[in-house]
Amino acid sequence: MKQSVLIASLLGGGIVLGAAGVAGYQALTHKAMPPQTAASQPAAVVVTQAASVPQTAPAPAPQPVAAAVPPPVAATPPAPPAPQHANYAKVLGAKPIYDTVQTTKTECHQEQVVRQAPVQDQHRVTGTLLGGVVGGLLGNQVGGGNGKTVATVVGAVAGGYAGNQVQDKMQRSDTYADTENRCMEVPTTAKKVVGYQVRYSLDGKTGTVRMDHKPGKRLPARDGQLLITPAQ
Repeated sequence: MKQSVLIASLLGGGIVLGAAGVAGYQALTHKAMPPQTAASQPAAVVVTQAASVPQTAPAPAPQPVAAAVPPPVAATPPAPPAPQHANYAKVLGAKPIYDTVQTTKTECHQEQVVRQAPVQDQHRVTGTLLGGVVGGLLGNQVGGGNGKTVATVVGAVAGGYAGNQVQDKMQRSDTYADTENRCMEVPTTAKKVVGYQVRYSLDGKTGTVRMDHKPGKRLPARDGQLLITPAQ
């Protein structure tokens, strides 16, 4: 309580001294100015009032708090562009792949043969008749009377048979030479193409693939891969 009264007294004294100083300054100013000017200025009224309310010391001003600064975020590098792939692979070469297989082949040659001539008289009638006539004549000259007739008949029969056999032998011996084309299967081995080893270039890289047929100048591709089914 005594401290509050002391502070109020000091403030009141300070105010009185300040008012006195202001009044003295104005008086000096009025003396220096002309009379008409001094008469026109109103007299200063000093009002002093003692503070009856106890004064307290002002609270210290709050200090500003530094705002939290987030740590710097590293910049994310841009994503690399997607790779560009070719739609076709260039064929650099195709080498055939061979396999040895067992097989047969047909071999033919000309061969000379003996053939029988065509028979005009298959029943050999001509020989039988001629033989019968000759035999009958020979038999007719044997014996006499009824014996002669019997000999003639027997001679004709025997002559006819003999003539038939003679004609058969003559027909069998009637031949001619001819050539005949005869063929036979002979086993052998052969090389067979079973595929192709293909070299290609795709997206600047080379590779090989086996195919069951010979390719053209390029092969279809997508996303860096060939669009073909490799041969087994």
